[in-house]
Amino acid sequence: MKGMAYNRRRSLIRLALVAGSALGAPPLAAQSLGSQEVSGVEEIIVTAQKREQNLQTVPISITALTQDSIKANRIQDVRDLNAIAPNLTVRLSGGGAQIPNFTLRGILTSGTAAGTDKGVAVYLDGVYMQSVVGGVFDFADIERIEVLKGPQGTLFGRNATGGAISITTRNPTGVFSARQELSYGNYNALRSKTRVDLPQVGPFSATVTYLHSEKRGDIRNSGAGTVWNYGPATGGTLGRRVSPKYLGSDNVEAVSAALKTDLIDDVTLLYKFDYSENNFTPNAIGIDYLPAGTIASALYNASPNPKTPIAKKRPDAVNNAYTKAARLYTFGHNFTASWQATDELTFKNIFAYRKTKLSNTAQQLDGLGGLVNSPVNFASLGTPAFLPASFLSSNPALRFAPTTAPYAIVTTDSSNNEHQWSNEFQVNVNTDWFQVTAGVLYFRDTIVTGGPSNVFNSLVLTAVNGQQTTSNGTPFVIPGNPGYIPNRVTAVSKAAFVQPEFHLTDRLDLVLGARITKDRKRGYETLPDQTLSRTPTTPPGAIVSPIRYRDSEQTFMAGLNFRPADNILTYVKYADGYISGGQLATITFKPERAYSYEGGIKADLFDRRFRSNLAVFHVDYKAMQYTTSGLLTGVASSAPFAQAVVSSADGKATGFEWENTVVPVNGLTLTANVGYTDFKFERGTIFPGFVLQSGAPGYQPFQRPKWTGSLAAQYDSAELVAGGHLSIRADANFRSKILMTSDIAPGSGPTAQASQALIDSATTPFQWIVNGRAGLIGMEVGGTKLDLGIWGRNIFDNRNITQYIGFDLGPIGSVGSVIYERARTYGVDLTIAL
Repeated sequence: MKGMAYNRRRSLIRLALVAGSALGAPPLAAQSLGSQEVSGVEEIIVTAQKREQNLQTVPISITALTQDSIKANRIQDVRDLNAIAPNLTVRLSGGGAQIPNFTLRGILTSGTAAGTDKGVAVYLDGVYMQSVVGGVFDFADIERIEVLKGPQGTLFGRNATGGAISITTRNPTGVFSARQELSYGNYNALRSKTRVDLPQVGPFSATVTYLHSEKRGDIRNSGAGTVWNYGPATGGTLGRRVSPKYLGSDNVEAVSAALKTDLIDDVTLLYKFDYSENNFTPNAIGIDYLPAGTIASALYNASPNPKTPIAKKRPDAVNNAYTKAARLYTFGHNFTASWQATDELTFKNIFAYRKTKLSNTAQQLDGLGGLVNSPVNFASLGTPAFLPASFLSSNPALRFAPTTAPYAIVTTDSSNNEHQWSNEFQVNVNTDWFQVTAGVLYFRDTIVTGGPSNVFNSLVLTAVNGQQTTSNGTPFVIPGNPGYIPNRVTAVSKAAFVQPEFHLTDRLDLVLGARITKDRKRGYETLPDQTLSRTPTTPPGAIVSPIRYRDSEQTFMAGLNFRPADNILTYVKYADGYISGGQLATITFKPERAYSYEGGIKADLFDRRFRSNLAVFHVDYKAMQYTTSGLLTGVASSAPFAQAVVSSADGKATGFEWENTVVPVNGLTLTANVGYTDFKFERGTIFPGFVLQSGAPGYQPFQRPKWTGSLAAQYDSAELVAGGHLSIRADANFRSKILMTSDIAPGSGPTAQASQALIDSATTPFQWIVNGRAGLIGMEVGGTKLDLGIWGRNIFDNRNITQYIGFDLGPIGSVGSVIYERARTYGVDLTIAL
């Protein structure tokens, strides 16, 4: 009896350690099965179904990158995943907040407004990352990356309708080692990563990594040195800020650390910490569309300052005089506990806390820095006179400014402070005839976002002359917006899920899944122009609109897996998912739903020298969310707001992903991956405001390439020098041409016609991006291992546009601002390992 009581107490202690921790199931981790050399394609272990499985046995379209693949592809942040995974594209968005835009299986992510979400979920060490701000951050020490395509609504929950990207950092090894990586390249690029694994002491093992990475921006700012004074508007909270010399510069300091312990048999506790800080300058904004004969082009032509060239190819310099440097930092704690209770039963728990803060970034979103408040002909607006451009402002208090004052068509000022915490408890049952993964999740996120207090979040058709401040009439003093405070939203999500897999025969499995999620969002958003919104009876304080949302959603999946041979898997499945609804600009918007039908085959052939994985899919999307202007909603209460979210349309996506790896001879690895997505909107479901805006051509599918893919060849020789071998790699990523805007008709109304000049400006052509790397790997010198290599990215210096931001300002004219492909980079790497 005493022995039974003792064992029962030990079991309770184990369960308490797991349930009371802050752990998480390891995210879709991919790792090599052992270190021995193999003559064929390596086996990869993934946790895409929250348990360890061979990649080739998982009925999901997955691109898995091991640590060697990450290094070979020189993946340093999420932008470097662009086109490596078929049907996935990653681009930087406008606004200067380091926000990535993803497209995957017809989904185009947004989620930039407070309380809104995105359709491609990003996980770090098993924890969902809610914040899109700062989503482009430098990886300090990454072990594995997996890209899951298609809705993952059962096991991963909301906001994964397009798929999920899971990033896993390294665990401690328990064996002493030290590794120093150094890299130097053009644009004064310097990257240093130091990693130390400490020897295991008792049940404890630890690892720590420090990263420093800096690079000068690749486009010069011809508006550099412009001084902007925020002091009068902010009461001295912010002072003078200067526009930088180069755009797209980064200076990153990052640390990651992990501590692992096995205090009790079969119980593992793992704590991880990561911190990243980037003092950066926002990317350059150029222009490639500015029709002649408009007020906007007249202001451009009248500017006495250096101008941004109107160019579809990346120029050497642009005038982004309003852009200023900013600071972004993010950190997180992750505590994972797992208990192998029996051979068949495992408990896991993930508790995590993350915080992201972006401090006062500002960007010349129109690309037209250096404009002044020149007199323009107002005849087209019904006033036959030449008046300063400031008279275009909708706020009378901002209209009066001298003709020498700087003038903004569209600029942004933004900051962001977001923190989240979550806890997920999982149970895994594994028997000979069935497996079950089940769990519960609690998630809470709070975001405070917008411009600085008492400052406009965005300046639109405004002269910068200190209006509504004590320095009224002083050029380069930021106008005041008295009463403005940042928006604040708290989102809470609770979920329970279960996914059983029944082995009907040795070859046939039935997989089912269900999840229920309850979402709640509460907060407020501040009206963007406090002066215009105020009336004589308005009480003191900020004028805000409440945000209230509550709903529950269910997601399901069902599939059959059949293995005609030990090395071949075929599958068919149905899966659905959703993006959470919400409220913004007084409008409640519905959840976006995805209903996916998929079939696939995974095969390892010819003694594992050839791997071929094919997935074919069709997805029906309902109520696809998109962020637009409050003016286009047709709702009077929404009109004052710069951003509103509407159900833009229903849509359909059909396509495939096909990934192939061949090892024809030892040492040579060839890969060829291709993805195809045919996406269309359902015409009868398009939002009325977009129908009106788009004119006769209609609302266009945009920013979604039909074709994406990659080719790569890597050769690793036999030993050559000091035990080291030669490694040579070349890879090329491609995508088809993309229309980057939904509106190809200048103006609005049913009679507005398409403009070929606008179409040409907003279309980026079919392109290849070629990268290469060569080096001597594994040389031994005095007990130390050395790697020495040279590398190049975008070797042929592709200069195309990657993002188009269109502004249709009616009789004022249209402006198409753009972001360009990152410039060619090259350099040398040195790695020293003890």
